[in-house]
Amino acid sequence: MNNVTDITASKRKILPDRPGVYLYYDINKTVIYVGKARSLRKRVASYFREKVPDPKTRVLVSKIADLDWIITHSEVEALLLENNLIKQYAPRYNVMLKDDKSYPYICITDEPFPRVFSTRNVIQNGSRYFGPYTDSRHIRNLLRTIYRIFPVRTCSKKIAPQGNPGDEPCLQYHLKNCDAPCTGNISPEVYRGIIEEIVRFLNGNTRPVITRLKNAMDAASAEMRYEDAAILRDRLRILKKYKNRQTVIQTDFKSRDVIALATAEHDAIVVVFRLREGILIGRERFHLKNIEQQHDQEILKDFIRRYYERTSLYPEEVFLDLNEDIALFESYLKVLSDRNIRIVRPERGKKARLFTLAKKNADMLLKDVLLQKMKRSIQPGKMVESLQQSLNLSAPPLHIEGFDISHFQGEETVASMVYFENGDPRRSKYRKFTIRSVERPDDFESMREVIGRRYRRLMNENALLPDLILVDGGKGQLNAAKTVLDGLGLNNIPVIGLAKRLEEVFVPGYSQAQNIPKGAPALILLRRIRDEAHRFAIRFHRSKRRKHMKKSILDDIPGIGETRRKKLLSAFGSVKAMRKENAEAIAEKAGIPLKLAKTLLKTLNDGS
Repeated sequence: MNNVTDITASKRKILPDRPGVYLYYDINKTVIYVGKARSLRKRVASYFREKVPDPKTRVLVSKIADLDWIITHSEVEALLLENNLIKQYAPRYNVMLKDDKSYPYICITDEPFPRVFSTRNVIQNGSRYFGPYTDSRHIRNLLRTIYRIFPVRTCSKKIAPQGNPGDEPCLQYHLKNCDAPCTGNISPEVYRGIIEEIVRFLNGNTRPVITRLKNAMDAASAEMRYEDAAILRDRLRILKKYKNRQTVIQTDFKSRDVIALATAEHDAIVVVFRLREGILIGRERFHLKNIEQQHDQEILKDFIRRYYERTSLYPEEVFLDLNEDIALFESYLKVLSDRNIRIVRPERGKKARLFTLAKKNADMLLKDVLLQKMKRSIQPGKMVESLQQSLNLSAPPLHIEGFDISHFQGEETVASMVYFENGDPRRSKYRKFTIRSVERPDDFESMREVIGRRYRRLMNENALLPDLILVDGGKGQLNAAKTVLDGLGLNNIPVIGLAKRLEEVFVPGYSQAQNIPKGAPALILLRRIRDEAHRFAIRFHRSKRRKHMKKSILDDIPGIGETRRKKLLSAFGSVKAMRKENAEAIAEKAGIPLKLAKTLLKTLNDGS
């Protein structure tokens, strides 16, 4: 588009001096940025000044081919609309929560008898969602506690308001874990009361639940319903134990979210401490992307807008280092939550120390993210070059085959071979070997067998030979492999051993290990190959053991096939239980002929 500047300039002239949302499009008519403004005319004009100090803004402006706008009644309304448009278009230049669709929530369904479960799919169907939770272990513990305290259903069957006539209560009812709404045993109104208690629990308000359980327990005891009292006592203990595991941070019992930000060049981490009744009930972490050249204040505002639009766990106060537009975002939070939520910038005392604690957590998590990125940034090709230099190889080892031996107390010995091409695994070329010639545990002999079988076959097929062979182990395994290769006339293929204990690299002809630094890309690649070979061998070995364990003494008895074996095990549970029965009982319970039952019993007793 040659007249992009003229088109945007003509549109900018008619922009109103009113609140609203503006959208920038690229040459392909794709939305690349969505923003809100108190004044559309002034805000859009700021992007097209002669000198734009922000590099990211300069790049954005260079991509703008067209613009559009939507007028709103207020800046708060513009903020809400901006949220919806960002979700709809996911523009490239807007700050986004990394992998935000994968965060789990706790869902309470909109049904006569609601269910409570975790989900990663938020559907606007009247259900209530609590979260997001970034710690999957925490959400599992939370649900486990809910199911143990509240008699809420866990099944997914559809239940009418009056119940389903003819339904029988399931095991959960008999275990006192559910009040069986499917049978009409509990009214929707009473069940809703249980759900509202769960909502209070999820919001960190546990005192009413504790009071209710204690009063109900005392009443049941006074009426000599001791079994009911014991169940309530156990639920009370679970709730108190859950509460005691949480950390007491403040003593004023206010509900607060403490939000701290840590930024690097391309990444940002936001930590949210959820405090309810003075207790830390959760720590969530969020990884933000598209933050290049963004100021911390803008990143925080983008996060507040996105986070609170997607949660229902609203606090009374939000602690964060925001120094502009505080009134605007308090109004925004009020629209979302239908309550007054204060935004506080803590500067001294206990509140400041609490904010500092959250900030240290954010800094620590950001360092971990950067470390992981650094590890991933080491390109496989660079690792191959580093390995060539470290081992003084004449050519880069583009094709590497790694071997490992696995057995359990000398039984079911197997071997694995993994294949790496230019530093990356090629799983289609992995191979598994069952060791045939070695009866006792002997890793050296097992290595000789597998190396011989592998490379005799490649030579017979005139197939491509590897540039480097790696064996898992020290000098013993290495010498075993080298002896076989020399016997095959393959002494030109470099072979090395990697010992587990000290990550030492051994090369034929040298008694001492090679000096490769622990953090060097070459050693990282060798460890990756060795670990992959070990994983593959263990997986193969376990599958062999499972097949072996499935074999039963019953398989050796003529007349007992797969069907009768299943019937016998279903009827008695184990061979040990069968031995305690007489032949007539076995024949009757398993539905087999009496003669066969007598043969079975004799075989079992003789085998014992």
